[in-house]
Amino acid sequence: MRYVFPDHWSFLLGEVALYSFVVLVMTGIYLTFFFKPSLQQVTYHGSYLPLQGRTMSDAYKSTVDISLKVKAGLLIRQTHHWAADVFVGAIVVHMLRIFFTGAFRKPRDLTYYIGLTMLVLALLEGYLGYSMVDDLLSGMGLAIGYAVLMSIPFVGANLAQLVWGDPYPGRHEFESRMYAMHILL
Repeated sequence: MRYVFPDHWSFLLGEVALYSFVVLVMTGIYLTFFFKPSLQQVTYHGSYLPLQGRTMSDAYKSTVDISLKVKAGLLIRQTHHWAADVFVGAIVVHMLRIFFTGAFRKPRDLTYYIGLTMLVLALLEGYLGYSMVDDLLSGMGLAIGYAVLMSIPFVGANLAQLVWGDPYPGRHEFESRMYAMHILL
């Protein structure tokens, strides 16, 4: 049986997204063994001297420990990060190619809608993964997400209460909820 290979490079974007997703899953499984999704305050006594004796969340401490103590931890974290960027980028460019070539019309319209759903889920996954580290950048991202939810007319306050549990930053189980959603989506 012969495989007909497409002529244009843009047809490979789906495969790039697939392979980056495989890398994401593999590095994510490895990181799962070491990450602690807890906002409980702990004192850092690790090898990174500027943070010695500082109070921080357990999530941030485990992130620093992954980077500095776990063998190849920083490499795995960065690979996970860049695979996520490539994954979202490949999906966006793939969807743009489909849109501008008109390949979203019948009979392929269902495939296009599935791709759009995958793009939205990938963006949500990226936001959840970005927010789990509990550093200054992720805290600001969460504050912006909370403000966006609160700004939705009529249902915003109830939706923010449902997602966060309390007014921002919410209770400590929010980090566990984010972690579970990041794993399950």
